[in-house]
Amino acid sequence: MKKAVHFGAGNIGRGFIGSLLYKSGYDIYFVDVFKELVDNINKFKSYNIFILGNDIKKEVVDGVKAIHIDDEENLLKAIADADVITTSVGVNNLYGIGEKLAYYLERRFEKNDLPLDIMACENALFATNILRDSIYKNSSETLKAYLDEKVGFPNTAVDRIVPNVDIEKETPIDVAVEEFFEWDIEKDAVKGDFDIKGCELVDDLEPYIERKLFLLNGSHATTAYLGYLKGYKYIHEAILDDTIDKIVRNLQLEASFGLNNKHKIEMDKLKEYSDKVIERFKNPHLKDEVVRVGRDPVRKLSNGDRLVSPAKLSFETGLMPENILYGIAAGFAFDYKDDPKAMEIQESINTLGLEETVKKVTGLDETILIDKIVKKYKELKSGKIK
Repeated sequence: MKKAVHFGAGNIGRGFIGSLLYKSGYDIYFVDVFKELVDNINKFKSYNIFILGNDIKKEVVDGVKAIHIDDEENLLKAIADADVITTSVGVNNLYGIGEKLAYYLERRFEKNDLPLDIMACENALFATNILRDSIYKNSSETLKAYLDEKVGFPNTAVDRIVPNVDIEKETPIDVAVEEFFEWDIEKDAVKGDFDIKGCELVDDLEPYIERKLFLLNGSHATTAYLGYLKGYKYIHEAILDDTIDKIVRNLQLEASFGLNNKHKIEMDKLKEYSDKVIERFKNPHLKDEVVRVGRDPVRKLSNGDRLVSPAKLSFETGLMPENILYGIAAGFAFDYKDDPKAMEIQESINTLGLEETVKKVTGLDETILIDKIVKKYKELKSGKIK
């Protein structure tokens, strides 16, 4: 049986990546830092996935195992003959995972030189490149030669909403997911022989990554930040607000002009994708809290991520990204006290001022964009956006 090692046994790991690997016949080993989660996976050895569409359906993932990230002996055994290694740990954790993987891959190479594919399944542009670079940085010259020849590092674009919805669980590791999913994989970078059901191997991944990051993730964050400011608890409530709906749809249009100009994706195809995203947000079964979707604004407002990147692309195309800038401004106004990163931004605003904080977090140097973000922030804080 084919073997998969997946770093990150959270909701995305279990409800999306683990689900497709299981359906594809892989023996799955989850790796995680939380002992209780690892213990529960090893105790129950299976979990239910509740699919939240028009009706609620249930699927079972069976025969899974888990390893604590500090369990060197068992982690080495799992990686030694794995066919594929995947992650869903958050992009900021990839550097540490890469350092660990370099050590384990060195030990693996001492035992065999079988082909292997390593994929980072994160909400970020070319996340696998980040993981790959961290592995190479911590590798010997001998290991680098093996990696060059036998290890593939395909970038991926992953898309499935996995909310922290309150469901009646049969086990503590059950998870709820939306019905829609998409997993695109960079075909030419694959070195091994894998067939993951439900994924698509594509020639050029960048259009898929940016389409998803801008039109889904950027819209999702903007809906969350505006929804938070207007007092909504859930995404499906916020997107039904006429003002938020209008800003989000116009944000998608601005980003689409940039995508059309850069990747030559047809505007009607981008409109179709954008409309589907809005309908997904309206799913009342997800009960996706705006504070969950908006969490960690430091990352989500950074240069190259879901809002600043499409804003720059739109601006470079010749279109002022007015609505994308509303999303960015709303992110700076996201002052949810239980989010340390949100509080980090608020503290920076208090000490450095808004303009300097915008520059620091976004990395923008276009004065006109920075000035507009500051102006829109003040409009939002004064309640002018009704």
